[in-house]
Amino acid sequence: MNESNHLPTQIKTVWRISAIFNTLLSAGVGVAGVIIHYFFNYQWLLYAAGFFFIVAVIDFVVEMSLVPYRYSFWLYTLSDDAVELRSGFIFRKLVSIPIARVQDVTLSAGPILQSQKLQEVRITTASTSHKIDGVEPEVGEQLRKQIMNLAVEVRNNDV
Repeated sequence: MNESNHLPTQIKTVWRISAIFNTLLSAGVGVAGVIIHYFFNYQWLLYAAGFFFIVAVIDFVVEMSLVPYRYSFWLYTLSDDAVELRSGFIFRKLVSIPIARVQDVTLSAGPILQSQKLQEVRITTASTSHKIDGVEPEVGEQLRKQIMNLAVEVRNNDV
């Protein structure tokens, strides 16, 4: 499995739902500020509430517009000696996780991922943890098994 793999297209929906929740959270803080201002007449809370509303709208627009970009440039590759995670075009990021350093591979799925029938693959080393945002359950299980088998094989062959 040395070819680069894109995430499934359902991940776009997951990212969009996540953007909506982030927007609702920021807007909720703004609404709370307006309500508190109404009862206690703190003028500065209106400014803070307006700020949170503006941030919510800007965040929503930016996150939604970046979904296709994020999807196009997010790749993962599994080779015999490393797992590589690539993202970004303008701000490129390449993370190479040596198989010899892998300690654990965890599959998890919150309610949003489960609604799209996806799982998150988290690869843990001694110092860090990296994740593949979402893959189909069969692919996730296959990745977990392959990575752990390669890690065990490397440890058994290590002198």
